[in-house]
Amino acid sequence: MILFAHGLEGSPSGTKVTALRDAGFDVTAPDFRGMDVAARVALLEEATREGGMVLAGSSLGGLTAAIVACKHPERFTGLLLCAPAFNFLPPEFGAVEALRVPSSLRTIVIHGRNDDLVPVQVSRDFRARCGPHVVLREVDDGHRLSDSIGIFLDAAWELGA
Repeated sequence: MILFAHGLEGSPSGTKVTALRDAGFDVTAPDFRGMDVAARVALLEEATREGGMVLAGSSLGGLTAAIVACKHPERFTGLLLCAPAFNFLPPEFGAVEALRVPSSLRTIVIHGRNDDLVPVQVSRDFRARCGPHVVLREVDDGHRLSDSIGIFLDAAWELGA
């Protein structure tokens, strides 16, 4: 089971969610459209209370997923982040340096080297803060990772979703 948090311009039926479903994954994708980060976090916390799932997110959804995973790592069997928008962390959530997933949570981050919205360096910094259990896959792609759907699906399989 994967719970997917879409990005600011995404939707519960976006490209990544559709690709996951087409590949045979059981996917739930809450609708975050029109919500700020605090509302997204609250909804995601409520949606993941039962635990036992892979948490995935893209861009602002990746940031939201990381916040929730850092607060409640015991709820998840894996964390998959696509171009997480750590550079858009609102001040009420503290410093971005405090976002760290524990070594018990298998984490894969996919980030495009040509991302013009969220620099790949923010994911490099996240990996450096967290440690070697966070795998960073840099790809020759942009922010939407349109050319990296296969890598995204492979990561979902790898996390045992």
